[in-house]
Amino acid sequence: MISQSLTLDSNASERPVGLSASNTVENRLATPSAAMLARAEEFCPKVDGLPARPVAAELVGSFIVNVPKSNARQRQALITFAVEERIAAPLHAVQIVQAPLSNAKPGDHLALVLFNNIMAEIAQADAPHLPEYLLIPRPSSDTGPVWSVWKEGSRAVVRCYDGTGFAAEAAMLPLLWQRAGKPALRSLGEPLGDALPAEDLSDAPPPPDPADAAFSFAQPRHDAARGFAAWKWAAVAVAAALMLHLGFIAFNAHALRQIAEAERRTAEQAIATVLPGMPLTREVGPILSRLTPTQAVAAEGSFLPLLSAVSRTLADAPVGFRRMSWGKTENTLVVLVQSPGLEDLQGVERDLETAGFTVRSGAATAGNGGAEVEMRIGRGAGG
Repeated sequence: MISQSLTLDSNASERPVGLSASNTVENRLATPSAAMLARAEEFCPKVDGLPARPVAAELVGSFIVNVPKSNARQRQALITFAVEERIAAPLHAVQIVQAPLSNAKPGDHLALVLFNNIMAEIAQADAPHLPEYLLIPRPSSDTGPVWSVWKEGSRAVVRCYDGTGFAAEAAMLPLLWQRAGKPALRSLGEPLGDALPAEDLSDAPPPPDPADAAFSFAQPRHDAARGFAAWKWAAVAVAAALMLHLGFIAFNAHALRQIAEAERRTAEQAIATVLPGMPLTREVGPILSRLTPTQAVAAEGSFLPLLSAVSRTLADAPVGFRRMSWGKTENTLVVLVQSPGLEDLQGVERDLETAGFTVRSGAATAGNGGAEVEMRIGRGAGG
């Protein structure tokens, strides 16, 4: 189900990110800050002796999103939809990657966004890549929002207190700082100037968080090559297991043939006593069925039990049904569920899944004081 009620941190300010209306972005993988290149070589883990490569902050958008508790697959989908309306690019043109976020509030996640062509170039590289603002430790403060700024020449890289980051021209930094509510500033690189009152930490800039420094957009290609020998041994083991399995199948087939012959002789004796003169063919099923009394089994429809179970589950839920249909083949109810809000729809879906049903939801819509979504409800694996 597409949730449209996800909220962002109310204290987060809007910042420019390196995304445009198209995916024709200049390749700047090799042009991050020189200071960030040095920090990557100093603090990031090396892969086969290759240092990590920082990606220019202009190419990587960052957002804090808050999503409900979910498994990894569901969380990635929720993060994707939460970011969708905040970027000026279609989802098929970008990659959305979850990054580490230390000391995060429950439900908060750091989402990184970059274009497909940038991710493709990263995947072709041998060294790990990470956004350059992850090389600046996330600032913390008990008094309010704070920015850590690494200025180098006419360019500044900023790591915000919420974990996001961006880069901007140094001349634009005072305006961005004012628009963000004048957070406290910590200068880790060159002085920021008189217009920006900052605490100077340039003599001993703090190191990045180890989890941030170890982050990489994609594993290097040679990791797969290094694992090729292991795959060969795994293939040999699979082949040996297959041969052993085929041996068991042959043994079972021989045993089953012996059982079949014994059953055939039993059937011949039964026919000779009860149905004299009736020939016995290879298809002994019809004859044995005549010799064995059958019991009638009352057939029970599946629609009413399914509808009753769903109704009991949703008896106290603040929802209504606009449309309902039933698929006999899959024993599935298709209902258009209405509720006062999207959170109620999510609660209905959780209640059904908790009760053991399988639920597939379409796109939820909201408007005119209510929300609705089409749900396909069926029995779970254990139902």
